[in-house]
Amino acid sequence: MNFDFRIAILTYFGFLVALTMHEAAHAYMAKFLGDNSPDTKERATINPLPHIDIWGTIIFPAIMILSPMQLPIVFGWAKPTSFNANAFRKMKRDINLVSLAGPGANYLIAVICGLGLKLVGFQDSIFQLGGAVVEANPLAAIFAFTAISNIVIGTLNFLPFPGSDGWRIIVNSVNYNLAQKLNQSSFIISMGMLLLLFLGVFNPFISGCLYLYGLMFGLL
Repeated sequence: MNFDFRIAILTYFGFLVALTMHEAAHAYMAKFLGDNSPDTKERATINPLPHIDIWGTIIFPAIMILSPMQLPIVFGWAKPTSFNANAFRKMKRDINLVSLAGPGANYLIAVICGLGLKLVGFQDSIFQLGGAVVEANPLAAIFAFTAISNIVIGTLNFLPFPGSDGWRIIVNSVNYNLAQKLNQSSFIISMGMLLLLFLGVFNPFISGCLYLYGLMFGLL
C-alpha cells in the first residue's frame, strides 16, 4: 500500500481535534460546576497546545500514522485534565459529569461531522476512506476522518482502563473499600487491558460503534 501524505495529515487532524475537544470539555464542565483552579482555567480552551503530551499526542500517533498499513484510526492520549473536586457542590455527581463531558463532546462532534457529510453529499462508506475520496471531495474527507477519530476516542474512554473516563466513573460510583481495591490493582488491570487491546479483543466493539454511526447517517 502506497503511503498517502494527505491521508496522514487528515488522520492526525481528526485525532488532534478529538483529543483537544475531549480534554477541553472536561475542563469546561469542571469550570461550569465551580472549579476555578488555575489548571482548570488553563485547560478550558480549544487551543490544542495546552493539551499536548509529547509521547501520547505526537510521537506514538506519528508511529501509527507512518506505519505501512496507514489506518484511519489512531490511538493516543493528551495531558490528563486535573480538577479540584472539593469545589463541587455534589462531589460524586459532578465528578461523573466531568468524566462524561469528554466522550460526550466527542460524540457531539461526530454527529456534527455526520450532518456535514450529508450536507456535502458524501455517499461512500466511512470504512473505505482513501486517496480517491480525498481527491474527489476534500471537505467530506475532513468530516469523515474527524468523525472516525472522535468515535474511537470517545468509545475507548468508556472502556474501564485505569485513567480513562469509564474507570473514573466506576471508581467514583462504588463504595470506598472497593474503590481502594480497584486503585491498588490499577497497574495489573492496565496491563491486562492493554494486552486485550493489542490482541484486538475490543476491535469488534469499536467497529460496532462505527457501524452504528454509518447506519445512522447512511455511510455504509
